[in-house]
Amino acid sequence: MTKTRFELMFKPFVDAIFGMKTDMNEVKDTIRSVKDVSAPITGEVEGEAEMRKIKEENDYLDAVMGDTKQSDLVGDKFETKGEKVEAVRFEKMYMKKIEQRCENQFVKASLKCREMFKKGYDTCYDTVTWVAGWILCWPMKLDFICNIAEALGGISRCDPSKDMDPGFGEGYSYLKQSRNFLSKNFKDVKLQYKLGNLKPLKDVRDARDTAKAIWHEVNRKRRIFLKILIAVKRLLAFVLLRILQESQKYHDRYLRDIEFDNIYITEYFRKIDARRRLQEKYTLLPLKKIERKKIIDPRSPKPLKAECQQLKTDLFLILFEILIVTILVLLDRIFFEALDIIRRHARIDYLQIGHHDLLLQVKGTGMIASLLRSLVKGFNIKKRIRIQKSNAICLPRPLLLPNYYYLKIYLTYLAIIILTFAQAYALRFRRAICSYFYRKREKKRVLYLYNETLKRRKGFFRFMRKKIRRLVREQRLKESFTGIQILRMNHPKACDWLRVFAFARRKCLICEEPEPRKESASDFVECPGEFCHFIYCDECWTDMGSVCLVCQTETEETTSGFDEDSDDFLTD
Repeated sequence: MTKTRFELMFKPFVDAIFGMKTDMNEVKDTIRSVKDVSAPITGEVEGEAEMRKIKEENDYLDAVMGDTKQSDLVGDKFETKGEKVEAVRFEKMYMKKIEQRCENQFVKASLKCREMFKKGYDTCYDTVTWVAGWILCWPMKLDFICNIAEALGGISRCDPSKDMDPGFGEGYSYLKQSRNFLSKNFKDVKLQYKLGNLKPLKDVRDARDTAKAIWHEVNRKRRIFLKILIAVKRLLAFVLLRILQESQKYHDRYLRDIEFDNIYITEYFRKIDARRRLQEKYTLLPLKKIERKKIIDPRSPKPLKAECQQLKTDLFLILFEILIVTILVLLDRIFFEALDIIRRHARIDYLQIGHHDLLLQVKGTGMIASLLRSLVKGFNIKKRIRIQKSNAICLPRPLLLPNYYYLKIYLTYLAIIILTFAQAYALRFRRAICSYFYRKREKKRVLYLYNETLKRRKGFFRFMRKKIRRLVREQRLKESFTGIQILRMNHPKACDWLRVFAFARRKCLICEEPEPRKESASDFVECPGEFCHFIYCDECWTDMGSVCLVCQTETEETTSGFDEDSDDFLTD
């Protein structure tokens, strides 16, 4: 709108100024017409060709008649004597020309008269005899009569001063000066204009340059991203080599280190345990709670502690990535909503209606009027305005991300999570594959695992008995109870509800497993002693022969199911 007003206000002036170059041709034509109009006047006043012819005719007649040359008399009469005023000189020059023309008319009349007398005499003389001709034709010899008409006017018969308007010389001089002035001023006309030097604005770009810069930056980063993606794809091609290397490493350690990844209860392990059960020897199955944390049953879906730790790490990284992706998705949706709000509420329609009339009239029909009319015609303008604009084309048109991409993103991560869980179980097949090709080696590994498990179980009960006896003798065993736990033990009815908190729950004296939150689901046994408040899990209580080690510190043996000093191990 501002641009439209600017054009309406200043465009006529700009067009008029730049149109003067075209108008100069018209001005030159006007000046040329002035020259054409004044040329006959100049020739009339200053022309000499006609005067030379008239002078010759007048001098010829004066010579025939034997009179004084009138041209000399007229020349002496109007001789210019270096007049300072040019108007006087032009006036005398023209008066001289007029008088010579007048004298020339009398000269021509006299010559015509003489020719008529001569012709009459010849005709008369040819018609009669010579005697009669001499008598009758002699009047035709009286041609001096032709000078009578010339002499009637006297000396002032051709004086033009009485008939010439006063100021003629001044008018002609002014006309000549005006013509020279116009010719001189319009000879080298140059239209000059000056453009204002606007200070260049720094760090200012229009919308088009900004869009180009953004597009260029996006393409640059896109090329960088594609290069990185290509490099990553090429690096991922070497993952196969990493897999082969890890497989070879596992194979070598499987054959060299008998303890490496030897934590599985295989069919052979179960067969050994069943055979010992038939022989009424101590068996390992089912495993104790402490042993289940270190030995894996391939049939059990529950992962081992080490597997859980690796699984937690992988899940944490995956969930962190999902969180980042979710934030990006939310930002994309927020950005879409913001742009959509702008699109729906920021539209503005402009309607500009008006008229602009400018008319400069120059009245007159003269040369100056025509000249001015040609100069100011560029200022004349008559314009009607009806402009309808809208910023709809400049508003953003955001596109909502289709639901297909949301499903694709989160289903992909769901598949990754499933594969992460499956990885913990898939790694167990490494041992199965090696056992298929190395059966004897697998038997040795299973025998070693069985014997080591027996040793660890025997050593564990021996260690716990000695530890508890030492703590009882040092009277430090009760130091493991916290104040809240002591409060529960002293006031079981009033403070038993505190067991909902982890720090208020007691632990098994053997395996240190905390008691459950709900008493109804408890499989723990509390020492029946009146002053003993230690608890045991059902499994440890059974292994201890249903005897509290604290209360029976002096007992040398426990009914744990086998003799502490037994060397009942497998050798083959």
